[in-house]
Amino acid sequence: MVDHHISSDLKDHTLFLWEAGWSPKDICYAFNVSPCSLYRWCAIFEEFGTVTKPLSPLCGRDRIISLRVLDAAKEIFFHDPSVMLDELQWHLAIHQDVAISISALQATLVRAGLTCKMMQKIAKERNEAGRDDYKACIHYGRSLIGQPAVYSHQFVRNNCYTNTTAMSVQRYIVMCIVEGSMDAFEFFYFIVKNVIPEMNLYPDVQSVRVLDNCRIHHTDLLQEVLNENGV
Repeated sequence: MVDHHISSDLKDHTLFLWEAGWSPKDICYAFNVSPCSLYRWCAIFEEFGTVTKPLSPLCGRDRIISLRVLDAAKEIFFHDPSVMLDELQWHLAIHQDVAISISALQATLVRAGLTCKMMQKIAKERNEAGRDDYKACIHYGRSLIGQPAVYSHQFVRNNCYTNTTAMSVQRYIVMCIVEGSMDAFEFFYFIVKNVIPEMNLYPDVQSVRVLDNCRIHHTDLLQEVLNENGV
């Protein structure tokens, strides 16, 4: 006999006739069903109160991190993508009462779409307390797939100096150090007051000046002064 679907109405009728006094043999012959099916329907009815067995519940081990805890982890990475896994592990243990290993936490974050990637640094206007020293070299953080990991950080610049030097193949000729960046006027003053007196008329030795393509090196006024001095 080929397996075929039997409606729940037919199963109810078979059990009703069995309860009414029909023999299992007559019921099986009348409805063209097997005795095994009849006894199975009876056992299901006695256990569940219906001839159709309900669907089995989901089986398997419960997840360590629930959806609520995972949303909390996403919120943490949204505000600070540079949070380390051990820090998140400690946070979940203290605030969510969840004990999870680093490896399981890493696998859970990857399945949730929180991937590790190079962080992008953006400037912020307000001045907040800095992070711990060991986080100064952090360049990777987590965010959802397709979204950059961005953290806010204050751009701090210390005093900088510009060192401009005139030198030949044998030695340093003259040097000028200014605080900050050198502008065209300072460079012009350096060439006129310090470099030209150390140079000779062309084509003598030390009479050719070579500069790169920086904009402050190529001004019409500087070119005129150099031409007047035969350099």
